[in-house]
Amino acid sequence: MIYTVTMNPVLERIFEVEELIYDDVNEVVEERKSPGGKGIDVSRVIKELGGQSISLGLAGGYNGLELIGMLVSEGIVTDFVRINEETRSSIAIYQRKKKMQTLLSTSCPPIGQIEADSFFRKVQDIPMGSYVLISGNIPAGISGSFFAQIITTLKEKDIRVFLDTDEEAFKLGVNAGPFLVKPNIFEFGRLVEKRVNEVEEIVEYVKPFRDVVEYIIVSMGARGAVGFSKEGDYHAVPPKVKVRNSVGAGDSLLAGVALVMSRQGAFEEALRLGVACGTATKIIAAGGLCAKEDIDSIKKEVIIEKI
Repeated sequence: MIYTVTMNPVLERIFEVEELIYDDVNEVVEERKSPGGKGIDVSRVIKELGGQSISLGLAGGYNGLELIGMLVSEGIVTDFVRINEETRSSIAIYQRKKKMQTLLSTSCPPIGQIEADSFFRKVQDIPMGSYVLISGNIPAGISGSFFAQIITTLKEKDIRVFLDTDEEAFKLGVNAGPFLVKPNIFEFGRLVEKRVNEVEEIVEYVKPFRDVVEYIIVSMGARGAVGFSKEGDYHAVPPKVKVRNSVGAGDSLLAGVALVMSRQGAFEEALRLGVACGTATKIIAAGGLCAKEDIDSIKKEVIIEKI
Protein backbone atom coordinates (compact mmCIF):
# COMPACT_ATOMS: atom_id res chain seq x y z
CA MET A 1 0.00 0.00 0.00
CA ILE A 2 1.06 3.59 -0.69
CA TYR A 3 0.74 6.15 2.10
CA THR A 4 1.08 9.89 1.46
CA VAL A 5 2.02 12.41 4.14
CA THR A 6 0.77 16.02 4.07
CA MET A 7 1.52 17.94 7.23
CA ASN A 8 0.51 21.31 5.75
CA PRO A 9 -2.76 20.72 3.87
CA VAL A 10 -4.75 23.63 2.48
CA LEU A 11 -8.37 24.16 1.49
CA GLU A 12 -8.17 25.86 -1.90
CA ARG A 13 -10.81 28.16 -3.35
CA ILE A 14 -10.55 29.53 -6.88
CA PHE A 15 -12.71 32.40 -8.09
CA GLU A 16 -12.71 33.40 -11.75
CA VAL A 17 -13.80 36.91 -12.75
CA GLU A 18 -13.74 38.68 -16.09
CA GLU A 19 -11.71 41.51 -14.57
CA LEU A 20 -11.07 42.55 -10.98
CA ILE A 21 -12.37 46.06 -10.34
CA TYR A 22 -11.29 47.55 -7.02
CA ASP A 23 -13.77 49.29 -4.70
CA ASP A 24 -16.66 47.67 -6.52
CA VAL A 25 -18.71 44.47 -6.55
CA ASN A 26 -17.13 41.78 -8.75
CA GLU A 27 -19.27 39.00 -10.14
CA VAL A 28 -17.72 35.55 -9.84
CA VAL A 29 -18.04 33.77 -13.19
CA GLU A 30 -16.85 30.41 -11.90
CA GLU A 31 -15.98 29.02 -8.47
CA ARG A 32 -14.04 25.87 -7.63
CA LYS A 33 -12.92 24.31 -4.36
CA SER A 34 -10.42 21.52 -3.86
CA PRO A 35 -8.32 19.85 -1.15
CA GLY A 36 -4.68 20.89 -1.53
CA GLY A 37 -1.23 20.06 -0.28
CA LYS A 38 1.60 18.19 -1.94
CA GLY A 39 0.91 14.73 -0.51
CA ILE A 40 -2.81 15.17 -1.09
CA ASP A 41 -2.11 15.99 -4.75
CA VAL A 42 -0.06 12.80 -4.98
CA SER A 43 -2.97 10.73 -3.62
CA ARG A 44 -5.40 12.37 -6.04
CA VAL A 45 -3.20 11.60 -9.05
CA ILE A 46 -2.67 8.00 -7.92
CA LYS A 47 -6.48 7.69 -7.79
CA GLU A 48 -6.74 9.16 -11.29
CA LEU A 49 -4.26 6.52 -12.49
CA GLY A 50 -6.39 3.74 -11.04
CA GLY A 51 -4.25 3.13 -7.97
CA GLN A 52 -4.96 3.34 -4.25
CA SER A 53 -3.32 5.19 -1.40
CA ILE A 54 -4.02 6.28 2.14
CA SER A 55 -3.67 10.00 2.81
CA LEU A 56 -2.15 10.89 6.19
CA GLY A 57 -1.84 14.38 7.61
CA LEU A 58 -2.94 16.98 10.12
CA ALA A 59 -6.27 18.80 9.88
CA GLY A 60 -8.28 21.07 12.14
CA GLY A 61 -11.38 23.24 12.34
CA TYR A 62 -14.13 23.54 9.74
CA ASN A 63 -11.58 23.85 6.94
CA GLY A 64 -10.04 20.55 7.98
CA LEU A 65 -13.41 18.81 8.09
CA GLU A 66 -14.32 20.13 4.63
CA LEU A 67 -10.95 19.13 3.22
CA ILE A 68 -11.23 15.57 4.53
CA GLY A 69 -14.82 15.37 3.29
CA MET A 70 -13.72 16.34 -0.22
CA LEU A 71 -11.05 13.64 -0.24
CA VAL A 72 -13.51 11.00 0.95
CA SER A 73 -16.00 12.04 -1.74
CA GLU A 74 -13.26 11.51 -4.33
CA GLY A 75 -12.76 7.97 -3.06
CA ILE A 76 -9.47 8.60 -1.27
CA VAL A 77 -8.94 6.87 2.07
CA THR A 78 -7.86 9.32 4.77
CA ASP A 79 -6.41 8.93 8.26
CA PHE A 80 -5.73 12.44 9.55
CA VAL A 81 -4.78 13.54 13.04
CA ARG A 82 -7.07 16.30 14.29
CA ILE A 83 -5.37 19.48 15.51
CA ASN A 84 -6.66 22.39 17.60
CA GLU A 85 -5.92 25.15 15.08
CA GLU A 86 -7.77 25.79 11.82
CA THR A 87 -6.32 24.22 8.66
CA ARG A 88 -4.99 26.94 6.37
CA SER A 89 -6.94 28.11 3.35
CA SER A 90 -6.14 29.93 0.14
CA ILE A 91 -8.16 32.02 -2.31
CA ALA A 92 -7.02 32.41 -5.90
CA ILE A 93 -8.65 35.17 -7.96
CA TYR A 94 -8.18 34.66 -11.70
CA GLN A 95 -8.88 37.51 -14.11
CA ARG A 96 -9.87 36.11 -17.49
CA LYS A 97 -9.30 39.29 -19.50
CA LYS A 98 -5.82 39.97 -18.16
CA LYS A 99 -4.96 36.29 -17.66
CA MET A 100 -3.65 37.19 -14.22
CA GLN A 101 -3.98 35.38 -10.91
CA THR A 102 -3.81 36.78 -7.37
CA LEU A 103 -3.33 34.38 -4.48
CA LEU A 104 -4.42 35.04 -0.90
CA SER A 105 -3.28 32.53 1.70
CA THR A 106 -3.65 32.20 5.45
CA SER A 107 -0.65 31.18 7.52
CA CYS A 108 0.08 27.57 8.44
CA PRO A 109 -1.25 26.62 11.89
CA PRO A 110 1.36 25.80 14.55
CA ILE A 111 1.42 22.19 15.70
CA GLY A 112 1.64 21.25 19.35
CA GLN A 113 3.88 18.52 20.74
CA ILE A 114 0.95 16.25 21.62
CA GLU A 115 -0.36 16.55 18.05
CA ALA A 116 3.09 15.85 16.59
CA ASP A 117 3.48 12.80 18.85
CA SER A 118 0.06 11.48 17.79
CA PHE A 119 1.00 11.78 14.15
CA PHE A 120 4.35 10.07 14.69
CA ARG A 121 2.65 7.14 16.42
CA LYS A 122 0.27 6.82 13.49
CA VAL A 123 3.22 6.67 11.09
CA GLN A 124 4.88 4.03 13.25
CA ASP A 125 1.84 1.79 12.74
CA ILE A 126 2.30 1.67 8.95
CA PRO A 127 2.76 -2.01 8.02
CA MET A 128 5.99 -3.52 6.72
CA GLY A 129 6.61 -3.45 2.99
CA SER A 130 4.59 -0.27 2.41
CA TYR A 131 5.56 2.80 0.38
CA VAL A 132 5.45 6.15 2.20
CA LEU A 133 5.57 9.42 0.26
CA ILE A 134 6.51 12.46 2.35
CA SER A 135 5.77 15.71 0.56
CA GLY A 136 5.83 19.38 1.51
CA ASN A 137 7.22 21.28 4.46
CA ILE A 138 7.31 20.67 8.19
CA PRO A 139 4.83 22.95 10.00
CA ALA A 140 5.80 25.42 12.70
CA GLY A 141 6.22 23.90 16.13
CA ILE A 142 7.84 20.68 14.89
CA SER A 143 11.58 20.00 14.69
CA GLY A 144 13.28 20.28 11.31
CA SER A 145 14.51 16.71 11.81
CA PHE A 146 10.97 15.30 11.96
CA PHE A 147 11.05 13.80 8.46
CA ALA A 148 14.51 12.35 9.10
CA GLN A 149 13.15 10.66 12.23
CA ILE A 150 10.27 9.19 10.25
CA ILE A 151 12.64 7.89 7.57
CA THR A 152 14.95 6.28 10.13
CA THR A 153 12.03 4.63 11.93
CA LEU A 154 10.34 3.29 8.81
CA LYS A 155 13.54 1.94 7.24
CA GLU A 156 13.80 -0.46 10.15
CA LYS A 157 10.46 -1.97 9.02
CA ASP A 158 11.53 -2.39 5.38
CA ILE A 159 9.29 0.50 4.33
CA ARG A 160 10.36 2.44 1.24
CA VAL A 161 10.22 6.18 1.87
CA PHE A 162 10.01 8.78 -0.93
CA LEU A 163 10.97 12.32 0.11
CA ASP A 164 9.96 15.56 -1.62
CA THR A 165 10.68 18.59 0.56
CA ASP A 166 13.15 21.49 0.75
CA GLU A 167 15.89 23.26 2.71
CA GLU A 168 16.78 21.97 6.20
CA ALA A 169 14.16 19.23 6.24
CA PHE A 170 15.47 17.99 2.90
CA LYS A 171 19.13 18.03 3.91
CA LEU A 172 18.45 16.16 7.14
CA GLY A 173 16.06 13.80 5.37
CA VAL A 174 18.57 12.91 2.66
CA ASN A 175 21.18 12.07 5.29
CA ALA A 176 18.69 9.61 6.83
CA GLY A 177 18.82 7.59 3.59
CA PRO A 178 15.32 7.48 2.08
CA PHE A 179 14.52 5.10 -0.77
CA LEU A 180 13.91 7.93 -3.26
CA VAL A 181 14.15 11.73 -3.34
CA LYS A 182 12.53 14.05 -5.87
CA PRO A 183 13.67 17.67 -5.69
CA ASN A 184 13.12 20.11 -8.50
CA ILE A 185 16.23 21.74 -9.93
CA PHE A 186 16.02 24.71 -7.54
CA GLU A 187 15.59 22.52 -4.46
CA PHE A 188 18.50 20.39 -5.65
CA GLY A 189 20.61 23.54 -5.99
CA ARG A 190 19.83 24.48 -2.40
CA LEU A 191 20.76 20.96 -1.30
CA VAL A 192 24.19 21.09 -2.93
CA GLU A 193 24.57 24.84 -2.27
CA LYS A 194 25.39 25.58 -5.89
CA ARG A 195 23.66 27.19 -8.85
CA VAL A 196 22.47 24.34 -11.05
CA ASN A 197 21.14 24.77 -14.58
CA GLU A 198 22.24 21.93 -16.84
CA VAL A 199 21.88 18.15 -16.84
CA GLU A 200 25.67 17.78 -16.81
CA GLU A 201 25.84 19.79 -13.58
CA ILE A 202 23.19 17.61 -11.94
CA VAL A 203 25.12 14.49 -12.96
CA GLU A 204 28.24 15.86 -11.28
CA TYR A 205 26.67 17.21 -8.09
CA VAL A 206 24.48 14.16 -7.46
CA LYS A 207 27.47 11.83 -7.02
CA PRO A 208 27.90 12.21 -3.21
CA PHE A 209 24.28 11.15 -2.62
CA ARG A 210 24.19 8.02 -4.74
CA ASP A 211 25.52 5.80 -1.97
CA VAL A 212 22.94 7.18 0.49
CA VAL A 213 19.75 7.25 -1.63
CA GLU A 214 18.78 4.43 -3.99
CA TYR A 215 16.78 6.52 -6.45
CA ILE A 216 17.18 10.23 -7.19
CA ILE A 217 14.95 12.24 -9.53
CA VAL A 218 15.52 15.91 -10.30
CA SER A 219 12.65 17.57 -12.15
CA MET A 220 13.47 20.37 -14.59
CA GLY A 221 10.14 21.82 -15.69
CA ALA A 222 9.68 21.82 -19.46
CA ARG A 223 12.99 19.96 -19.84
CA GLY A 224 11.55 16.92 -18.07
CA ALA A 225 13.42 15.06 -15.36
CA VAL A 226 16.67 13.20 -14.82
CA GLY A 227 16.72 10.02 -12.79
CA PHE A 228 19.62 8.16 -11.19
CA SER A 229 19.67 4.56 -10.00
CA LYS A 230 21.66 1.33 -10.09
CA GLU A 231 19.35 0.27 -12.93
CA GLY A 232 20.63 3.16 -15.03
CA ASP A 233 20.60 6.93 -15.38
CA TYR A 234 17.99 8.54 -17.63
CA HIS A 235 16.74 11.86 -18.94
CA ALA A 236 13.01 11.81 -19.64
CA VAL A 237 12.03 14.56 -22.08
CA PRO A 238 8.33 15.45 -22.47
CA PRO A 239 6.64 16.80 -25.60
CA LYS A 240 6.05 20.55 -25.82
CA VAL A 241 2.68 21.61 -24.50
CA LYS A 242 0.83 24.85 -23.89
CA VAL A 243 1.26 25.45 -20.17
CA ARG A 244 -1.83 26.71 -18.36
CA ASN A 245 -0.69 26.02 -14.82
CA SER A 246 2.43 24.47 -13.30
CA VAL A 247 1.21 24.04 -9.70
CA GLY A 248 1.12 20.36 -8.75
CA ALA A 249 3.24 19.16 -11.67
CA GLY A 250 6.01 17.87 -9.41
CA ASP A 251 3.52 16.07 -7.17
CA SER A 252 1.92 14.48 -10.23
CA LEU A 253 5.34 13.30 -11.38
CA LEU A 254 6.00 11.71 -7.99
CA ALA A 255 2.61 9.96 -8.07
CA GLY A 256 3.33 8.33 -11.42
CA VAL A 257 6.79 7.21 -10.31
CA ALA A 258 5.53 5.81 -7.01
CA LEU A 259 2.67 3.87 -8.58
CA VAL A 260 4.93 2.08 -11.07
CA MET A 261 7.60 1.32 -8.48
CA SER A 262 5.06 0.05 -5.95
CA ARG A 263 4.03 -2.46 -8.62
CA GLN A 264 7.65 -3.54 -9.07
CA GLY A 265 7.95 -1.77 -12.42
CA ALA A 266 11.25 -0.67 -13.95
CA PHE A 267 12.68 2.70 -12.98
CA GLU A 268 12.79 3.79 -16.62
CA GLU A 269 9.07 3.12 -17.00
CA ALA A 270 8.35 4.88 -13.68
CA LEU A 271 10.19 7.96 -14.91
CA ARG A 272 8.30 7.91 -18.20
CA LEU A 273 4.89 7.79 -16.50
CA GLY A 274 5.94 10.37 -13.93
CA VAL A 275 6.99 12.90 -16.55
CA ALA A 276 3.77 12.25 -18.48
CA CYS A 277 1.73 12.94 -15.33
CA GLY A 278 3.64 16.14 -14.57
CA THR A 279 3.25 17.38 -18.15
CA ALA A 280 -0.47 16.49 -18.22
CA THR A 281 -1.03 18.60 -15.10
CA LYS A 282 0.46 21.66 -16.80
CA ILE A 283 -2.25 21.74 -19.45
CA ILE A 284 -5.06 21.82 -16.87
CA ALA A 285 -6.49 25.09 -15.53
CA ALA A 286 -5.48 26.29 -12.07
CA GLY A 287 -6.83 24.10 -9.27
CA GLY A 288 -6.92 20.94 -11.37
CA LEU A 289 -4.63 17.97 -11.75
CA CYS A 290 -3.85 15.63 -14.63
CA ALA A 291 -6.48 13.56 -16.45
CA LYS A 292 -5.91 9.90 -17.36
CA GLU A 293 -6.61 10.41 -21.06
CA ASP A 294 -4.04 13.23 -21.27
CA ILE A 295 -1.48 11.13 -19.41
CA ASP A 296 -1.91 8.20 -21.78
CA SER A 297 -1.54 10.47 -24.81
CA ILE A 298 1.53 12.33 -23.53
CA LYS A 299 3.23 9.19 -22.27
CA LYS A 300 3.59 7.94 -25.85
CA GLU A 301 5.60 11.06 -26.72
CA VAL A 302 7.98 11.07 -23.75
CA ILE A 303 11.52 10.40 -24.93
CA ILE A 304 13.88 8.50 -22.62
CA GLU A 305 17.59 9.17 -23.14
CA LYS A 306 20.34 7.32 -21.31
CA ILE A 307 22.78 9.61 -19.56
